[in-house]
Amino acid sequence: MSLTVVAAVPSDTSAEQRDRDERFIFALDTLLSQSGATQIARDLVSLAGGPEGLTHGSVTDRLVRAGVPGHTAELVDRLLAASRDLMAWWPAERTRVQAPADLAAIAQPIFGRSAQEQLHIAIVDGRNGLLDLRHVYTGTATGTSVRIGELLRPVLEERGVGFAAVHNHPSGDPEPSDEDLRLTSELLAAARLLDIEFLDHLVIGHGRWVSIRSKQPSIWGAEAP
Repeated sequence: MSLTVVAAVPSDTSAEQRDRDERFIFALDTLLSQSGATQIARDLVSLAGGPEGLTHGSVTDRLVRAGVPGHTAELVDRLLAASRDLMAWWPAERTRVQAPADLAAIAQPIFGRSAQEQLHIAIVDGRNGLLDLRHVYTGTATGTSVRIGELLRPVLEERGVGFAAVHNHPSGDPEPSDEDLRLTSELLAAARLLDIEFLDHLVIGHGRWVSIRSKQPSIWGAEAP
């Protein structure tokens, strides 16, 4: 899976632009993990005319000077800084994803060093275009308990054709646990019943990651390389 643009899906409708803005706002909110960040991010994106506007010096200076009603200047500054980090990989158009390494590159800066375990679902369309990276669960420093239906719900809501799961280990060690492998098997069985392609399950550590599909291909019924 990859976030390198190889073929953009046309996005000449306002609905598509709104969807893209909402995905950016969600990513900002996840990156900061602070109460109230979602509304501030939405205000800033609206004032800047879209995510790209947040990276222009003249616009960011104006936003900082003007402030956003009801929000602290410190949090606004943090959101603007996070916006610049996100724009390093944020696609101008919907992007096809191709390799686990590139999905890991997206997830690492967002929640790779979170003190709590987070599980996200990366949803793709029939052309492997990234529709969303949905935060589904947050656990404790030692783990989380998930329901398979809750993981597949966002894929169905987005009418995704395929998806990948990605979660972090707060310990920093990305080695999949027995529980991770069990969850992968159950998720694959449910996805096949719904005729949805389960692409992979990534485990993110501190600067490292593991693709369970590459490490344990037998779960998918494939031979080890």
